Amino acid sequence: MGFYQFLMPRLDGRQLEAGMDRYVKLAERGVAGFIVFCAELEPLRKALLRLQDAAPAPLIIASDLEQGLGQHVRGGTLLPPAAAVAKADESEPGLARKAFRLMALEAAYAGINTILAPVADLDTNPTNPVIGTRSFGPEPEAASALVAAMVQEFQAVGIRSCVKHFPGHGDTSIDSHLGLPVITKSLAELRALELRPFRAAIEAGVDMVMPGHLSVPEIEPTGEALTVSARAVTMIRDELGLREGGLVITDAMDMGGLKGTRPAEAALKALEAGVDVLLHPEDPEGLAEALQATGRAFGAERLRGFRAALGQQPTGEPPSVQGEHLSHMVGRAAFRLTGSPVKLTRPFVIVITDDGNTGAGVRFVCELKSGGFRRFGHETVTRERHDLLEIVPADSELVVAVCSATRAFKGGSAGWIRRCLMELEPRIRVAVSFGSSHL
Repeated sequence: MGFYQFLMPRLDGRQLEAGMDRYVKLAERGVAGFIVFCAELEPLRKALLRLQDAAPAPLIIASDLEQGLGQHVRGGTLLPPAAAVAKADESEPGLARKAFRLMALEAAYAGINTILAPVADLDTNPTNPVIGTRSFGPEPEAASALVAAMVQEFQAVGIRSCVKHFPGHGDTSIDSHLGLPVITKSLAELRALELRPFRAAIEAGVDMVMPGHLSVPEIEPTGEALTVSARAVTMIRDELGLREGGLVITDAMDMGGLKGTRPAEAALKALEAGVDVLLHPEDPEGLAEALQATGRAFGAERLRGFRAALGQQPTGEPPSVQGEHLSHMVGRAAFRLTGSPVKLTRPFVIVITDDGNTGAGVRFVCELKSGGFRRFGHETVTRERHDLLEIVPADSELVVAVCSATRAFKGGSAGWIRRCLMELEPRIRVAVSFGSSHL
C-alpha cells in the first residue's frame, strides 16, 4: 500500500464515467478512502460498491454532509444549515435529532460510511467568512449539546463522524480555504469557550477529529498550521481524550491555509505530527510517489484497525418525501421575526444575491453580473450610472431579500451587498436574510 494508505482523494461524481478506471486503481493501490462531491445518487451507489470490491480493505467513504446527503448528492435530502437546525430545535425540541438521523440513514443508503461533521466551531465573529450558519451558534453549552447529539445519532445508524475544525474556526476573519487564519487566544480562553464543543463530541464517542488549517501560537509556537503540528495532535489525543482507535484527519490538503508549503512537504510534516489521514490531496498519485521517494515510513496500525472495523456497510434508507417534509419543518421552525409585523399595500421587492438565487415572484432583482446590477426583463443598472434608490417608486414600500450563503473559497458575503443595504436602508420596510445570520 505504501503511502497510498494515508490518502483520501476526491471522488468527483461528475467524473464517475470518465474517471472510474482511475478511482478503481486508487482503491486497488490501497488508498484510505474517498471524499465524495457532486454526485448522482444511483450512479454513486453502484460506483462505491465497485470501489469497495476493488479495495484490499474497507474504504472510508466520506463526504461533507453538514446539511445532509443532498449537499453533495443529487437525489438526497438537503436540510437547512446547522444554525437553522439549532433554532428549530429551540422551537420544537427533538427536531435536530430527527434531522441528524435522516442525514445518517440517507448517507448509509448511498454507500457513504463517514460524515465529516459535526462542525463544532462557535459562531462568535460576525465577520467570519466561512463558518457562520455552518455553526450551531455562539453559545458553547447549546452548541455542545447539538454536537454530541449529532455524533450519537450517526452512531445509532453505524455512520462514523468527524468533528471539525479543532480548536475552533469561529473567531476568525479569514477563510482557511484562501489563507491561514491566526488565533491569538490563550489556552485558558480556548478551553473556556472554543474547546467545549470538541470535548462534547469526544465524550460522545466521535470517530475522527479534524484540526483546522489554523495558526494558534499558544498551541503551536512556530505559527505553522495545526495540520502539521505534533502539539495539536497530542492535545487532541491526550488532553481532549480522543478514543483509542480514533483518527486525526487533515482538512483538505489543497487549501490556502497550507499555501506556500509544497504538497509533499506539508504531507510529510502532517504524518510526522501523528496525523492518520491526508484528506483531498490534489494529485494523490504524485504525492504518494513523492512521499515514497523520501525513504520514510510511518506506522498505520490505528488506521488499519479503523478500516477493518468498518466491516459491513450500515443499512440506510432511500431519500423520500418524508425527508423533504422534515427539511421543510426544520426551515419553518427556524424562522425568526424581529420587530413588529408590517402590512404592505404597495410592496416593491429587491433581491440582492451573490449566489445566483433569485427567488420567485420578484418584481425587481439586483444581481452582480458583468460589473453591475442586472434588472431581469429590463435594463442593466450599473453602480456608475444609477443610484439604487432611484429605481424604487416613490409611493412603494421597499422589501429587500438578501441571498448570500456561506461557501468555501467564497471569502464571505460580497462587500457590495453591504454597500447596497446601507444605501437602501432609509427606505427598507421589511428585510429578509437567506443564508447569513450577520447581514
